[in-house]
Order: sequence, then structure tokens, then C-alpha cells
Amino acid sequence: MASPRQRRRRFLKTAALAAAGAALPIVRAASPARETCGLGIGTYGLQKLPLPEAIDLVADTGYDCVEITVFSGFTGDPAALTSEVRKSLRKRMEDKNLRLSALMADLHPSADDARHREQTEALRRMIALGRDLSPAAPPLIQTVLGGKDWEKEKNLFRDRLGDWLRVVTEEDAALCVKPHRGHAMSRPADAAWLIGQLGNSSGLGMVYDYSHYAFRGMDIVGTVAESLPLTRYVAVKDAIRTPEGKVVFALAGEGKNWDHADILKAFHAGGYRGDFCCEVSSQIWKGDPGHDFVAATKRCHANLAAAFERAGVPRG
Repeated sequence: MASPRQRRRRFLKTAALAAAGAALPIVRAASPARETCGLGIGTYGLQKLPLPEAIDLVADTGYDCVEITVFSGFTGDPAALTSEVRKSLRKRMEDKNLRLSALMADLHPSADDARHREQTEALRRMIALGRDLSPAAPPLIQTVLGGKDWEKEKNLFRDRLGDWLRVVTEEDAALCVKPHRGHAMSRPADAAWLIGQLGNSSGLGMVYDYSHYAFRGMDIVGTVAESLPLTRYVAVKDAIRTPEGKVVFALAGEGKNWDHADILKAFHAGGYRGDFCCEVSSQIWKGDPGHDFVAATKRCHANLAAAFERAGVPRG
């Protein structure tokens, strides 16, 4: 149990988060009329299930929205989803009252021109899939960018993203990039640089995921304040440090190293009305042959639903 001093420190931190967030503008986060934020989960960790069954599990667990992973060879691969399958999936989500919040891509900018053309066409196919599955409210597309050395690769990222931005602008879509602790673009400032270099377009935003900043000298207060004006989507998972000093990912709410309610409250106070999507890392579902994906889906929901309650953020 937290001591009075720890509770006081947590209260002051939460207040600072809300104050910082309230002063910052939001880039196309959601409709001004919307007062709620959604709780969702992705199909990234549900690859043992056919996509229709994964959708049923997410809806029946009580989530508001779902993110579909569209990697090549995964259950949401656009190449594997015929027109009839897409219609069936759309109807399934409508019948379950489950929104499609995002498509999870894996677009790593490449210096190889042929590879870049392939990725650009893949992006077009993802946009088409999103429209087929949710024509009234097409999902955003989110991706990490890979790489290892920010200073060496940032100009390549900018130039390739510029081509992708032209595609999403033509298609009236949205692409969001996520800083990743193991990749070249690993900090909010890196994403802000790319977005600024490309004109602060409403078609290009950022994904916030605190698990990539934890244990790196970056706290919730600072990263939320820095990210809030650019954030279109929030990914949620935990990170823990092993006795050997290695940082590994954990299910949302299971690591206990920070309170997700602080993040929820700060973003909502700052005007964010987008979704918070639980992500089950491949470190969990690939690394454990006995991984119980149903239990993981339910634990993430229980933990984040409770965080919404603590934060006083309405869901929808």
C-alpha cells in the first residue's frame, strides 16, 4: 500500500498532468462533440484465432473498439480478405457494436526504391481495407518505423514518410507513427521532428505508448505534455525491469510501475477524445507456447476499465 507521502506525490503528479494537458491543442484527435474515449485491444496477440472469432472475443469481453493487425501473413492481411469476407467482418462488428479504431501496420522506411514502392502500394491497400470494414468512420493506420540510428536515418524517414503522406492525403486517411524504445525513432521529440518537417499535416500524427519511455529518464508528465498536441492514438501495455536489468513488456496494468489512470486523466483533460488500445506484445504471445490469449484479453480489459474509473474518464 502506498504511503501518505507516495499518495501525495501521485496526487501532485496527476494535477500537473491535467494542467499541462489542458493548455495544449489537439491535432484532429476526434469530433469536438465527443466527450468519451474508447477502450480497445488489438488482434496482434490473437493470431491463434481466425479474425471473426477474435472480433467476437473482443466484443464479448466488453471493449468499445478493436484494432486489426494487417501485417503480411497475419489474420488481417488485406491480401487474404476477399470482398465477401470484408462485408461479413463489417457486419459482424456492426452487430456487436464494436468500432474499428485502427489498423496496425509494420511499415519500415527503406532506402531501396523498389521496396519503398511496394510499401506505398501496401499502404494504399490498407486504406482500402479500412474503408471496406468501416466506411462511415475509416480507421487510422499506425506503425513503428524500425531502424537503429536516429541521426543517420531520420532524413530517410522524413522523405519516405513524405511519399506516404501524399497517399493518405489523397485518400483522406490518417497515418500515425509510434516511437519505439528499440528503434531509431524512440522519443516524442523524434516524432515531432518528422511531423514538423512534413508540415504538421492533419494526415500525420503520433501514437503515444509510455511503455517505450519507461526506465529511460522520461516521466509521464513530460512525455504526455510533449506528445499531446500530436497524438491521435494511445497504445497501452506495461514494461518491467528484470533483476538482470533488461526491460521487457507486460500486459496492460500488470507491471504496476505506473498508473495508467494518470495517463488517461492527463490526455482527457488536455482534450484528447481518441482511443486507448491495449497491446499484447509479441514477447508475451510468441515467447510462451502456453500463452492464454483469452485470459490476457480479459485481464487487459479489467485492468484498463478500472483505470478509466479511477481517472473519471467516460468511455464510449
